[in-house]
Amino acid sequence: MLKKRCSLISICILLIILNFYCLSFAQILPFNNPNIEIAFTEENFPQTLHTIMTGKESTPTLTYRLPVNYDPSVKYPLLVYVPGFDGGLKGNIKNAQTIADTNNWIVATVPLFKKTIDRDEPGGGIIISMEDFPVISKCYRIMFEKLFEIVPNIDYNKSTMVGFSNGAITLAVLLTMHDKFIIDHFNKFCLVDHGMFHLTDLHKQGSRNCQYLILIGDKQDLGRDLKIRQSKLLQDEMKLLGVNLTYEIMKDTGHEFNEKEMILVRKWIQNCQ
Repeated sequence: MLKKRCSLISICILLIILNFYCLSFAQILPFNNPNIEIAFTEENFPQTLHTIMTGKESTPTLTYRLPVNYDPSVKYPLLVYVPGFDGGLKGNIKNAQTIADTNNWIVATVPLFKKTIDRDEPGGGIIISMEDFPVISKCYRIMFEKLFEIVPNIDYNKSTMVGFSNGAITLAVLLTMHDKFIIDHFNKFCLVDHGMFHLTDLHKQGSRNCQYLILIGDKQDLGRDLKIRQSKLLQDEMKLLGVNLTYEIMKDTGHEFNEKEMILVRKWIQNCQ
């Protein structure tokens, strides 16, 4: 009888340990789930901005990550992170994962593209502009079409794009130029500390049904006051036109996008749903 009781106690203890282990494992799994890369090696595919700026060859690549509990029969929203500066080699999937912070999203990142650069322009020509729209639109359409073919169970009605700095300008260019493919497949857009000077005409059909957030840091640097004033003006203008656009000040933040700022984006996305 004593042996049976001891065995029963041992089993209970073992189950408790296993349960604790499984919970801990589940918490770290989202960050250990493998990245999946889609490389675009076609000869006529444009070079990334990173390659143009640095001269270092890199293959244009979309990187994505599925939830650990991924179920092909379930629809998941997609969160895409569009990086700043020159976009790096392959974007930044870690930032996409940090913003989502949940197993209920498919996350992805893309590099940046630019038609041409003029080294005499500010930033040595790195800043995205309206003239770059054709190449950006073409590249992202091809990249996302491939992703949607591989992962067909994406919920477009809840999908989000987040851009920082040059990535925010990229989003603003796509939206202002009324890129139908982007607007049809995403309905929330967050622009972090840039893009407010390039964003307009959101009252157009399609664009007006989306939701927008502009985040601006409050630490003084070049053009900081202008960024804040332009963002407030945009909010007031779009409210007049019935467009859901808000701006928010990031306290004690400059031209940066760290985890505490990403949490602001995450909360906004959650409140939108």
